[in-house]
Amino acid sequence: GFQVGITGDHTANHDFGKQSQQDLETGELAFGLPAALIVLVLVFGAVFAGLVPVLMAILSIIVALGLVALISLGFTLSVFIVNMLTGMGLALGIDYSLFVVSRFREERALGLAKEDAIGRAGATASRAVLFSGSTFVVALIGMFIVPTSIMRSLALGAILVGIVSVVAALTLLPALLS
Repeated sequence: GFQVGITGDHTANHDFGKQSQQDLETGELAFGLPAALIVLVLVFGAVFAGLVPVLMAILSIIVALGLVALISLGFTLSVFIVNMLTGMGLALGIDYSLFVVSRFREERALGLAKEDAIGRAGATASRAVLFSGSTFVVALIGMFIVPTSIMRSLALGAILVGIVSVVAALTLLPALLS
């Protein structure tokens, strides 16, 4: 007639980590990434144009994960930071790259040379990316007010991947397009 249960920080952290990993594998990686790639290829009508935003998103996620690993050496972070970072990284990396690639393709369709099209896209779409990314980061800074490790970790992950996505879209993407 006895019932035994295991509890405590170690058990809870194990369960949270296990659930976080499962959500990451089934949500972002197994469903989100392939769906985004299919939609982008269909929208652009070209595999390379569809792959560029996804590659930029993946690169942003990898760099931001590296930054999180460094920061975690000095601070305790929630395991859910990886989920936030991955989800926001896919969204922002694809979105910001989509702005620039779409604008670049429009300029190329108008007959501009590759370098001129990159310059025109940089003068218009890159400004929108910078403004959007800055607004995103400033808005998420408010999450640091909440005195819980989980909320601060989520904010940190989203902010880092947001900054990396903007920097990649403003620097690496034009180089890749050239």
